[in-house]
Amino acid sequence: MTKDSFFDTNVIINYGKFTKNTKLEIIKKCYEYIWHKKGKFMICYFLEQEIKKVIKKNKIIHKEIIEKIKNPSYELGSSIESSLLKSKDLAYAKKIYEIKKQTSLEILSVSFLEDEMYLEMSIEHFLKTKVDEIVIPIEKIDDSIINKIHEIIPNHADCKILASALQLQEEKDIFLFVTVDGQDFNPNAYEYLKEHFRLNGPKVK
Repeated sequence: MTKDSFFDTNVIINYGKFTKNTKLEIIKKCYEYIWHKKGKFMICYFLEQEIKKVIKKNKIIHKEIIEKIKNPSYELGSSIESSLLKSKDLAYAKKIYEIKKQTSLEILSVSFLEDEMYLEMSIEHFLKTKVDEIVIPIEKIDDSIINKIHEIIPNHADCKILASALQLQEEKDIFLFVTVDGQDFNPNAYEYLKEHFRLNGPKVK
């Protein structure tokens, strides 16, 4: 029996990055999973908000890199806008800067803009044509579940998305939680969640 799918943010972002020239296997797998759709696709309202945040952060990273190329003494992450970026975002920005620092500023600016537009259009297409159901309003996410999950998962956004999935599981047949986050959603974390939330238990009637 085909199961429905509930998505984490990173899968959708990877899907949005896919092009015919993509070499990263994880991006290919995310694209193929969504393209060869089976069952219903579900997301939570909080995930919509997270996607907008990721898109915004992506633009800020590009601006930081451009500024660094204009002025090599500029410190990545020193702008007010870049306060939204985490340490891993700044590490990524530094990595891309090292790769792109010899590229023409004009060419790089156009390339970044095209990447941003493509990502937004791809994700918009996913939301409009692939998603069957948006569930669990943000204000309805159970704080007690969030806090319990936060004991094993440090990322608060991930906690909210997973809490939404757990709440939904109480009223639906078993579905797949689709993620590529092997750090937070590892086997030990799954065992913890199964113990505390009866993941494979019967849904509430």
